Amino acid sequence: MLRLVPPAGAPVRTREILRALRATFADAAGPEPMSALAARLGVRHVSGASSGRAALCVVLRSLHGLRPERTVVALPAYTCFSVAASIVRAGLKLYPLEMDPETLEFDRPQLEALPADRLLCILTSNLFGFVSDAAHIRRVARARGAFVVDNAAQALGAWRDGQPAGTGGDAGIFSLGRGKALPAGEGGLIVTNNEAISWAIEAETRNLHPASPAHAAYLLFQLTGYSAFLRPGLYWIPDALPFLKLGATEFDPRFPIRTLHPLSRELLLVLLNRLDAMNETRRLNARRLIEALGGSRLLYFPQPSPDAQPTMVRLPVVARDARTRRLAITRLRRAGIGASPFYPSAICDIAGIERHMASANYHRPKAEHLAQTLFTLPVHPFVKQRDIARMIGILRALPAEVSRAEAGCQEPSITDEDQAAMVGDQTGSA
Repeated sequence: MLRLVPPAGAPVRTREILRALRATFADAAGPEPMSALAARLGVRHVSGASSGRAALCVVLRSLHGLRPERTVVALPAYTCFSVAASIVRAGLKLYPLEMDPETLEFDRPQLEALPADRLLCILTSNLFGFVSDAAHIRRVARARGAFVVDNAAQALGAWRDGQPAGTGGDAGIFSLGRGKALPAGEGGLIVTNNEAISWAIEAETRNLHPASPAHAAYLLFQLTGYSAFLRPGLYWIPDALPFLKLGATEFDPRFPIRTLHPLSRELLLVLLNRLDAMNETRRLNARRLIEALGGSRLLYFPQPSPDAQPTMVRLPVVARDARTRRLAITRLRRAGIGASPFYPSAICDIAGIERHMASANYHRPKAEHLAQTLFTLPVHPFVKQRDIARMIGILRALPAEVSRAEAGCQEPSITDEDQAAMVGDQTGSA
């Protein structure tokens, strides 16, 4: 396959990397990236860490330091494994909340029935940049004496009811990793307007170690490779190399926690001016697909709130069943479209997760079914009109293919290459 549209991403130009590199080593002080972001988001305090999951761990440790008697974090039952890993790394327990598959927000009855016992905070979802109802989540948290952490790893530049994603809680985080709204190579950002929380975060980040010079060289190499190989004409090359583990989602609480690298910090400032345009392109491509494929008996599209502007880092689609999803992904991948099943399971089904749960009753059927039926379509700026037309054609033909498969009482033909593609891209949310 000589052309493969990546599942997610955004163009990062070589000249932008070089500009950020010069700023990293310049003697004269230039604009401060954190100040620019604080002004954009309307927050007083912005700090950084080496990744989104590192940023989340720092926030959780800081909140736990303020409320040491509280040890439980409520989180979406369908979210990135890195979120669960950050909670475990912070020494806390998980309480997964059921998801509404129509909106990708919390199931309201379960959210409102959330036990108050030892609850430290509620983590919002903002999955695919669909902005959570932070106001409602705050009301639930306040009634229990808990914090809200607005996890906007995928939602930089999104907003709801006039409020930017990531700023709806006591603290918020963003991710700068590949596949996110604004990819700066690596890094996580922490925002807050709360002075006590800001002091606690500063105390945590003061002891973080910087990356080594070797890591700086690796980051530059990674950014250069990302810039070159994200293009559909070349993406098939890294996609064919399994040892790169592109977009793999793993539960591993042993991740490094370091300071935000200066190169990523400067690249953030360089790319920030293009963020709105990239998000608008994603939304436009998503709208074209939804309008063309709406009303399918086999697929439906979760809908963001009408008063929100999501980043739409990917377009989520929910299939009628796992079999239909397999067929859709297989046909799309064969046509050069990087469709992805996203997370491999709900948080509840991670191997060995039970010892980290706050309750023995932790399975969430809706989230577990979502993990088996949801897949994503690429809508980023590298997606062309011919790619959109190809996706529409393949998915419109899906009912006839499913009917043929059902009539033959056999599974769709899936090669080893197709199977590898189905598990090879599950980009994390943190």
